[in-house]
Amino acid sequence: MSDQRVLFLRKGFVGTCALTALVLLASFYAIVSGAVDRAVRQRSVASEGASGSSIPAIASQQPRGTALLSRIGH
Repeated sequence: MSDQRVLFLRKGFVGTCALTALVLLASFYAIVSGAVDRAVRQRSVASEGASGSSIPAIASQQPRGTALLSRIGH
C-alpha cells in the first residue's frame, strides 16, 4: 500500500472514532437531561402534595413489610 493510502485510512479511522464518540456523548447527554427533567417534575409534584399525603403512604407500606418479614421466619 502506498503511504498516502495508509494515511487516508488512518485519518478515516480516527474520524470515524471521533464521530462515534460524539454521537455517544450526545445520546448520553440527552438521556441524562431527560432524567433530570423528570426528577425535577416529580420533585415539584411531590412537594405540592407532600404535606398530608406522604405520611399515610409510608404508614400503609410498613405493615406489608412486616408481614413479609414475619413470613420469612416461619
